[in-house]
Amino acid sequence: MYVFSGQSGAKITNSLFYFTFKDRCWTRISTEHILRGAPPPPTRRYGHTMIAFDRHLYVFGGAADSTLPNDLHCFDLDSQTWSVIQPAPDSQVPSGRLFHAASVVGDAMFVFGGTVDNNVRSGEMYRFQFSCYPKCTLHDDFGKLLESQQFTDVDFRVGPEEQRIPAHVVFVAARSQYLRNRIRQAMEARDKHLEKVLGTVSLHSHDLPMLEVKLPDAVPEAFEMVLNYVYTDRIEPFRCKKDQNPNKIVLIMMDVYRLAVQCHMRRLEQLCVQYLEATINHRNVLVALCNAASLKLFFIKEFCLKHETLRMELKLFFIKEFCLKFIVRESNYNQIVMSKEFEMLDKPLMVEIIRRKQMPQMRSLQEPQFESSGTTLEEDMEQFLKSVGLDFCDITLMLDGTPLRAHKAVLAARCSYFEAMFRSFMPENSIVQIAIGEMIPSQQSFDSLLRYIYYGDVDMPPEDSLYLFSAPYFYGFTNNRLQAFCKQNLEMNVTFENVIQILEAADQIQATDMKKYALNLIVHHFPKLHKLTAQPSSQVAQLPKLRCLSRALLLDILEALAEDMSDSKLCHDMSSISLSTSDSG
Repeated sequence: MYVFSGQSGAKITNSLFYFTFKDRCWTRISTEHILRGAPPPPTRRYGHTMIAFDRHLYVFGGAADSTLPNDLHCFDLDSQTWSVIQPAPDSQVPSGRLFHAASVVGDAMFVFGGTVDNNVRSGEMYRFQFSCYPKCTLHDDFGKLLESQQFTDVDFRVGPEEQRIPAHVVFVAARSQYLRNRIRQAMEARDKHLEKVLGTVSLHSHDLPMLEVKLPDAVPEAFEMVLNYVYTDRIEPFRCKKDQNPNKIVLIMMDVYRLAVQCHMRRLEQLCVQYLEATINHRNVLVALCNAASLKLFFIKEFCLKHETLRMELKLFFIKEFCLKFIVRESNYNQIVMSKEFEMLDKPLMVEIIRRKQMPQMRSLQEPQFESSGTTLEEDMEQFLKSVGLDFCDITLMLDGTPLRAHKAVLAARCSYFEAMFRSFMPENSIVQIAIGEMIPSQQSFDSLLRYIYYGDVDMPPEDSLYLFSAPYFYGFTNNRLQAFCKQNLEMNVTFENVIQILEAADQIQATDMKKYALNLIVHHFPKLHKLTAQPSSQVAQLPKLRCLSRALLLDILEALAEDMSDSKLCHDMSSISLSTSDSG
């Protein structure tokens, strides 16, 4: 059971709680939207409604700080993130209201009544149609591959003790230009070593030694969190250890921030800054201040590139500046200065805090200005497929004689078909023949399939949807999201001009659902075809596309028409024919 916000006396929060009936336990769901780049939760409110549909909770209406918002908020129970639903352009969106009723019937939400502006009681009813698409599993699929450590092809040696952390070249190279260059350097070093020892670099992939990239200055726990972001586009500090000291987590997140700056991962930088700003408090601010000071000194010592050193030093100095501003704030200063932790502080930092308090007019450093908002996992994987990743291909897909270069790790993460092949039946020449069942897809449709595999794109022309309709079953995707979009794409684009072709194509690729839909459409509109073409009904059967159908499909159409006729309708028609015959006689 889930409870969101509401008023308790004079107190209103926007907390979300859930209750497990089995354990009889209440739990507050932590708001970690800042770590996932997701929108914040709805503002605090009362008098709203929350309903459940599929794997989501939907919040509508309520009074939020003297306003009546009409946004529809959605909480994804899988990703634990909030989002705001954008209504379709032709929607009639209800005005904001509170104390209304909401209920789910079938695949739609109905909203009735409520109090609108000026305390007017409404008698309106609205219907919101849900879109019932399976979730996009791109982030989860990549994350599971990282956890399984299957098909890893690079070992990062992290920290002074060179702790081994395996990963996949394709994902690391796609997300970070800095790490991509380090991987290229490792490849060049390996090739030189092979040339020196064996006299050749032309070895089968199975015989190549594992790539090694050394990161002696990185903290292993922080680098593991960076890798988790690389694969899933989110960071989850509380997954590292359940009994982890909260102060330790803040320190690790500061190391994550340092790595994000070093690896030029702008979006991760912003997530870390937002997390630290939201997490630093009275109990950990002094620890964070000490660590920020040491990180600043580390960068001054370790980096020699002038521009990059200045950029990273300023960004790390911001964390220290944020801590100082937090400490000298009037509401915080006395409590922090009187604490035991303050007594243990290094003398230079203690002096700096006191001077900052005595001279509040000191000009502080502005917040770091990010050159861009950074790129998402989808955007990076799109660029990697189209251009950046061409140098890192390790598998050839042969499509009707045409070779297409790709990446094993991505294919294995998204398709159980390729995962099983690469694990047990990997071709010696690293060439895989492509087909969907007994059908070979077109070049255009297979490009659409690769876009879906690499970055979850479902935008494609209707003809591609025909080829890919059965691909989820054959290649073993996590769910049937692609098929659902293919079906919708076909249904939205089926017209009287192409329904015959779609019926024929659906029959060829054995897409039973799509064939049934096309037959139903033909049956439903069969009497209307002559009206659209302004031709007599008797000429419908003489349409060229219909006459070119196979005998089997023509029989399918006749059978569908026969099934559509009810017994009563058939009797009525027969009676009419009989009466007409008698009258003419």
